[in-house]
Amino acid sequence: MNLAQLVLSVTSGVTVAVLVAFGRFMWARKRVPVGPSRHVNRRTYLRAIHRASTDEKVRHLCALVPNLTPAHDRDQLTRLQHAWQAIDGRGSVQILTREDQDCLIAGAELLGLGIEVRVNRTLNTDDLSLHIFSGDSHLVVINHRDGSHDRPGQLVGLSPAQVFQSHFDNVWHTAAPLESVLAEEVLATLRPGDDAEAIAAQMRTVRTKYRLGAMAEEAVLRHVAFRHSAPVIFVTGLPGAGKSMVRRHLASKLTELRFQVDQLNDYLYAFRDFLHHAIDLGDGRGDGFTAHAGGAFQVRDEHDLEPALQALSRKVSAGRGRTPLSLVEFARSDLVAALQVFGDEVLSSAHVIHVHASEAARVLRLANRAQPPRVAINGQDVVIQPSDDHQLPSSAARSLYASDSFTQLRGLKEFAGRVHQIDNDTDDPGFARLDKALDTIIADIIRPYRPAGTITH
Repeated sequence: MNLAQLVLSVTSGVTVAVLVAFGRFMWARKRVPVGPSRHVNRRTYLRAIHRASTDEKVRHLCALVPNLTPAHDRDQLTRLQHAWQAIDGRGSVQILTREDQDCLIAGAELLGLGIEVRVNRTLNTDDLSLHIFSGDSHLVVINHRDGSHDRPGQLVGLSPAQVFQSHFDNVWHTAAPLESVLAEEVLATLRPGDDAEAIAAQMRTVRTKYRLGAMAEEAVLRHVAFRHSAPVIFVTGLPGAGKSMVRRHLASKLTELRFQVDQLNDYLYAFRDFLHHAIDLGDGRGDGFTAHAGGAFQVRDEHDLEPALQALSRKVSAGRGRTPLSLVEFARSDLVAALQVFGDEVLSSAHVIHVHASEAARVLRLANRAQPPRVAINGQDVVIQPSDDHQLPSSAARSLYASDSFTQLRGLKEFAGRVHQIDNDTDDPGFARLDKALDTIIADIIRPYRPAGTITH
């Protein structure tokens, strides 16, 4: 082969390669890729997540990770976990994963760093993972895990972040706190009558299985205690004593401890019965109710309010066994009889917080609050929203709520150790006194479940 033939051969080969590359380039420009199309190895993907996580301008991270992996002292994953802990210190981190042992172990590692983790039982291994970083700028890293391959992609800007954030929020609100999921496992094998030692033994099993550190174990213990002995907390007291304030403040404290909380009261059911009677629907509801100025109502006696309490009881019973705790507020003069409406199954694992205030303090508060219902048109609906601070006619306060049977309730053996009183006779603007009282109640509920504790019910 002479030189000319060699040059021609090489040139032809190069030309073919260039034409093929050009054809592929033009085809790629005209073809819309199906999702993240290029796979990378795991370490490359994790480096991208770590790089975004170590940006000090990131203040919030929301991550949906169906295949959350334990660090097991692996350097790359350990550094990533500590980067997330740093973000949590600047703002917040929320991690979602599925119910799988490795995922729960990894979640427990994050829980031990103070990071909030929830478990969504509908996720599976094929679900797309996503990390939403926000702060001065917005970045979304998505990844499709295909067998052993990762196919990630990055989206920059507020608009894509908002789209994925909306999806994340929907999944987050239907998920359960990791602490609650593990507490459920602790309690699942218990039999009626099992004592503190049986629960402690099961706690040790779960601690070993999921490698719980001290902080994670403490968080799970809190959920075990409340789910076992205080899934329902009644907040009682005469009108004007401050029940709603105590209920809201307790809900806030429990939410900070990562409990999910349902706040319930019987006033909505009583107000519904009042409306049925007021517009004469003819179904018998609200008999004995009469209208009062300011959107309020009055009844002849507590018997007229019994249907509302029964409706509240059904709502509480329907929620048993679910993750949220129930904070149940009502006012009755005969507390003992009112509580019996909820049945032995609910009462056997419930606490009562009774809010006390003098008659003078209650009368003054009732006179000052008087918030009427709000009425609005929403499309084809008329929406009526009663206030927690609704008006109570002074005649009803005198005839129905001059006193209650708290002293009798506190003396009942079946409620021993589960009745608490909060004195709310004077104003507490900074809630210092209320904080101390509620912290004491929370500690009292948890204490029997610590090592060497004694569970009394």
